[in-house]
Amino acid sequence: MKISYQREFKYNYLIIDPEELPWQGYESQMLWKNQIEGILRFQVRQKDDGVRFYYEITSRQPIARILENRSIRAEEIRRLVIGIFGVLERMELYLLGEGSILLEPEYLYVDSDSFRIWLCLVPGMKRNFPEDFSRFLEYLLGSVDHQDKESVVLAYGLYQETRKENYGLDDIKRLLQQEKGSGILQQEDRENEQADKRAESENHGERYGTGREFRKPIQEKESKQKESKQKTLWGRWKERIFHKPGKTEIRTVRPPKEMIFQEESIQSCFPPMGGRGAETRQGILEPDKTVFGSMEYSMPAGPGTVLLADFSSDTGQRMLRSLDPGGEDIPLSYYPFIIGKQENLVDFKLEKETVSRLHLRIDQAGDTYRIKDLNSTNGTFLRGRLLDNNEEAELHTGDEVGIARYRYRFE
Repeated sequence: MKISYQREFKYNYLIIDPEELPWQGYESQMLWKNQIEGILRFQVRQKDDGVRFYYEITSRQPIARILENRSIRAEEIRRLVIGIFGVLERMELYLLGEGSILLEPEYLYVDSDSFRIWLCLVPGMKRNFPEDFSRFLEYLLGSVDHQDKESVVLAYGLYQETRKENYGLDDIKRLLQQEKGSGILQQEDRENEQADKRAESENHGERYGTGREFRKPIQEKESKQKESKQKTLWGRWKERIFHKPGKTEIRTVRPPKEMIFQEESIQSCFPPMGGRGAETRQGILEPDKTVFGSMEYSMPAGPGTVLLADFSSDTGQRMLRSLDPGGEDIPLSYYPFIIGKQENLVDFKLEKETVSRLHLRIDQAGDTYRIKDLNSTNGTFLRGRLLDNNEEAELHTGDEVGIARYRYRFE
């Protein structure tokens, strides 16, 4: 089974050459004629030497790429597991077998914001889903932040459950339901209990069948609560997973390329680090220079300003120099370096409408630089040539790079 990628106009495709897979006309027709939620859109194309399976992956990213430079949180693990279970339930309606799922991190696509999933189903493929699912959870266990107790406990518990003989999906569901002791669910229970107490104290309205007295302004809330209780256990469980009040998202804020402070404020707030003779990656600093963190700056003799993170050409740091009027240069301070507009996943946020959330990546290996398109919608251009989605090419000094319709020169 060969896997490749191709860009056509503004659509990107993952292509599978089935080769030795037994032909499954029913599965192919079912996937082709029906759009099943959570499954990559599928089509069969006839070629001279056989058929190819085309899967649309436009603007979607594999979980392996999302977790390349960051850890996964407990909430995201829950959403992935719930999403996989939901796809399995929908597949049953179309008589599709779970053995045809390609459950590998490189081919399991997610939305980087919501962690909504899309699975790749390969007609004719027969895999052992329980074993694949266990390996996938083992991968997630290795991608958690081991300082985050909730994530570690959840990932390890799920993985251990799949190591038991003849485990089933019901066992995984049961384990997730037993998470009522987790911090997030405890917080939810406390907030619900406080809401009930507030409602009981406001006993100036009509009495309903719940045994509590409510005021008329909260009749709608009471009706929704009754409706929720009538749902199945599976439905209630999914609500508890997806709707967590009070959840705060923590984002990493990167400093701007140029930070200007008054000399007095720097001297009063930040004591000099390193000082005379301090060593950096570039060598020995001059006597009148000081090291602050990973940035180098010169202390002027008199009143004035101090420029941090000097990106002038004599520093030896690479950059993408904007060729458009008013465009912003992109300093490449480390590698791999990802450019896109998804603030918490990229190293440089390029807030442009035609730029994808994860657009391209630049890598360094010795004196060689390489650029790779990250399945962008509007493409990455190198020396005027449009790269295929996920294509990687060598990058040389002076090369013109196009990020969608924005032009840069690699210096």
